[in-house]
Amino acid sequence: MSSDGAPPRPGGNAPFARPAAGGLYRNTRSHRPGEVNLKSCGLLHPRAAALHHETLSLLDPLDVLTYPALKSTYAMVAERFGLAPGALVLTAGSDPGLQLLVRAFPGARRIVLHTPSYDNWGKFARIGGCALDLVPPDPVNGLFSLGDLAARLREGPPAFVVVTQPHSFTGQAHTAAELHELAGQVAAHGSLLVLDTAYLAFSEGGEDTVRALTGLRHVVRVNSFSKSYGLSGARIGVVMTHPDTAEHLLDIDAEASVSGPALALLRAALGRPALFEEIWAEVRGLRTLLARLVETAAPGWRARPGEGNFVCWDVPSPAEAAAATAWLYEHGFVIRDLSGFPGLPAAVRVSVGERHDVDRVGELLAHRHRHGLIPRAQTTQDAHTA
Repeated sequence: MSSDGAPPRPGGNAPFARPAAGGLYRNTRSHRPGEVNLKSCGLLHPRAAALHHETLSLLDPLDVLTYPALKSTYAMVAERFGLAPGALVLTAGSDPGLQLLVRAFPGARRIVLHTPSYDNWGKFARIGGCALDLVPPDPVNGLFSLGDLAARLREGPPAFVVVTQPHSFTGQAHTAAELHELAGQVAAHGSLLVLDTAYLAFSEGGEDTVRALTGLRHVVRVNSFSKSYGLSGARIGVVMTHPDTAEHLLDIDAEASVSGPALALLRAALGRPALFEEIWAEVRGLRTLLARLVETAAPGWRARPGEGNFVCWDVPSPAEAAAATAWLYEHGFVIRDLSGFPGLPAAVRVSVGERHDVDRVGELLAHRHRHGLIPRAQTTQDAHTA
């Protein structure tokens, strides 16, 4: 018996008799003064920042004092993507949208996806009680094949089949024909294709690769506005699918956490299509410049072709990747060391910041190599067989 005379609970004194797993998903982010985050791939562009500053300075107090009214925002998003409002579900960023899927369709007990992939798919699998069915890239060239996803899908029961277009680690993008073929196989299997298009705005002509699939009954497109419109802190995204599929998400109150200020920021951004087309084109140009500067500054670094707002380099060794990541961190830049993931034995990813950030990263890496501040020469094979 407990001290209050009640029978003991299996989970200790926690309510509802379920022990906690340790608060797995608490946000512990922090920022150093002056730090530039080139790890999370947010849109760091001065013209986007200026628009958001103006929008916030003119924010109608009713967007804070009253509960959000979503109708006008739905109309603008529908026009942006060429869909009916009934095919859309607004969410507080893409994470809630992806999480909704595993809650709304409990019949799918596994998630078939490439590895590496967006880190939080492990979280969604845990929340939805799904098994992760991970498909690695080609061991020879490190590229992802949609045919490999289809083959794995056929080996088991209905599933969520996830494609990130373009890929969030390497920037690899698939053609419209490849995606169409996979969608057909997913439909025939009775499964659901999930297209994560967080980075698609930075891919020239990228919308053409998914347009014919968006709105189909067996396809769900989840699109964050964090990367494309610089709204990471606002937390706003949209799920696009067939209206009948959308109703499953709306049955579990998908819109509840969407805020009025986030809607106001999104409406202002959607109202300036020419501005953001210019920004995305500029990012593509800076992506090419960043790849060239770093390859010149750091001998042995090889940029992978990619369509995101970042560059992924294969580097000579994991030690080199770790040392370069630490060096840039010491100088105020946070990047991501990808070494050890499938297909990425030694690699780093750096997102495109402002022009002066691109130049500075190149200068820092060049300085490091000129002055011999690099690990002992070591091949990737040596690093993994030592």
